Amino acid sequence: MGLLAGGVLFVLVAASGAPSDPSTEALCGLTALHAAELAHFGEKDRYALQPATVGFLPIPCADGTRPSAPDSQSVGGCRFLFTVLEAGSGDPDAPLELEARGMTPDTQDLRFRMKGRNGFVTRAASNARVAPADCEAWVREADPLHRYHALVMRYECRGGPYAPEHPCAEALTGLANLAREGVGVARMEYAAHPTARELYPLSPPTPLMHLCGVADTPQQRRQVADTLARQGRLLDAVLSPDCRSEGLRAGLPRLLRDGACPGPRCLELMTLARRAQVAERLTVLESRASPLAWWLWNQPAAVQRDFLSQAAELSSERTDALLQLREGRSPGLHVLTTPPLTRLETAWLDRALLEHRALSLFVDLLGELQRRAPASDAAFRAWTATVPCHQLDDAYALSLSTERLRAIARTQPRCTETTVQVLSRYLAKLPPADVIDVLKQLTPAQLRTLHLNLDLADPARAEALFDWVMEREPNLLDGLTATPGVVAKLLAPAHADRLGGREAVLDLLLGLKPVPGIRVLPEALKVAAQAALQGAPLPAHVGAIASDRRLSLAEKQTLLAHVLRSPDPRVQAAAAGGLATEPDAVIPATAARACVAEVQTSRECRASRAEVLAPSPREPYGPRDEKRSEDCPLACAGVELDDDRMKRLIESAAEAPPPRLDVPAFPR
Repeated sequence: MGLLAGGVLFVLVAASGAPSDPSTEALCGLTALHAAELAHFGEKDRYALQPATVGFLPIPCADGTRPSAPDSQSVGGCRFLFTVLEAGSGDPDAPLELEARGMTPDTQDLRFRMKGRNGFVTRAASNARVAPADCEAWVREADPLHRYHALVMRYECRGGPYAPEHPCAEALTGLANLAREGVGVARMEYAAHPTARELYPLSPPTPLMHLCGVADTPQQRRQVADTLARQGRLLDAVLSPDCRSEGLRAGLPRLLRDGACPGPRCLELMTLARRAQVAERLTVLESRASPLAWWLWNQPAAVQRDFLSQAAELSSERTDALLQLREGRSPGLHVLTTPPLTRLETAWLDRALLEHRALSLFVDLLGELQRRAPASDAAFRAWTATVPCHQLDDAYALSLSTERLRAIARTQPRCTETTVQVLSRYLAKLPPADVIDVLKQLTPAQLRTLHLNLDLADPARAEALFDWVMEREPNLLDGLTATPGVVAKLLAPAHADRLGGREAVLDLLLGLKPVPGIRVLPEALKVAAQAALQGAPLPAHVGAIASDRRLSLAEKQTLLAHVLRSPDPRVQAAAAGGLATEPDAVIPATAARACVAEVQTSRECRASRAEVLAPSPREPYGPRDEKRSEDCPLACAGVELDDDRMKRLIESAAEAPPPRLDVPAFPR
């Protein structure tokens, strides 16, 4: 027999009772144990105190017996006990001491030891060296299964049947012959071999061998299964650990057809049926779903889980959901929706409803998801009132009417985030009146998180929801599209006052105030412009209108006609500065002169400020430049005037350009 350890093949020997020199067992055993320890040290950088750790197991006596070991540091062979006395680590010269001690009357005075990495065998009493033994010859003499072990090591020989010329046929025939002769180790090996008793029987094969072995045909196995079933022994045969898949495929269908499941061994049978791919397993799950569910309901929790996951092949998520129902708790609806419920799951659900009437709400909603029948709104309301917040997401798969969305909105005190998440998917599709109705439960902070979902960029929805927005949360105006109707409402005192007054609203509509970001339609912009230009308009409003690219030149000229003739030169200047952005604009000379004059005044102011604020090496240029101009008036309502625009203004004014008055630059 051989042992592979660390890439080296070690021969282990035993005495059969016949050898001429009993000490050979000790010599060869110590040599093999020493080699195994060296291989272990090469891998782990340490020796092992337990022979089993290095894979050392000497062959027992021919009758299969071996001396008992007092501890894990020793192991018995036939007439000797092998012990690791000392095992060091780390250093290649670490200590290692092995011993073989005789345990039978003819060897009790024999004791051998082996020390060190390059040790040799000595007698323990005298420390005299012992000459090496021919271990290969010893194995051939002492081990009756030597040839068998050699063939099995090479060819494995665990299956069959084998052709007569196959090496495994020789190995198993020899094993059977030795077992028949009463050789103990051969009988033990023969009994442990998975197919030897069937292929090379010492006695006629049993029905179990015919059913579960390797030799019989499927038809023969079915006949044996019928016989065992009539004798009441088929269940034990199928459940025997040595029964192969071929035997299971012959025996399990008969057991399942005869009603073994549900029953005490149902879990084992169905698990085996799944492993062997027995089609009758699915038949049982479908045709006997109700009795199976009732039987399984009363089993321990571990059996329930194993059956659902192994025999019924349900996912862990699905299994957990069914076990929650067993306890009267509602799982997530989505877990039991896709794929559709099997008959076993449906029967389990019926039993759960019978035991726990509070699950009726869950069952009604699940029925709607599976398109059996729609659940009532009352059931939906009751479900939303009791379901854990994270399960509100299951509502996505249901048909959500306004009434149901209202029920979801009512969960906001306890499920703030989930409530908003669910509602956000449906608001854009709801009519404005329903939006107002559904969202009346929500707080202003929650409404702000939904502003993108309200679709206020749609002009019609913006008009329909404007009054509600102003009443509930004016910050929702961000992103709103302003129509003429919305502009008219914004300018009404009731709404304008909430936004800081009429002038603040006009600043917002004319783009002078960036927040909230209202998108003003062109026709609405004209309404806002007309309102801004009434009475005594502000120069900033006039400049914004005159320079707004959303208005055509013709519209600007019409809107600003009376402003350009205003007695207020600031208003004229603002209009002229804005119109100067249009190459074809008609700018009256008085208005152009007003703008040019403001430009000159601004330049003079900046120049004077530059003289006051002398350059400072300690202060950056930017802040000092801001100080230089912060007290100077804006020219033409702050409209940006480049050289081309100034040229148009000067031409319209019909006068010389104002001096540039270049301001000396501060050193950077």
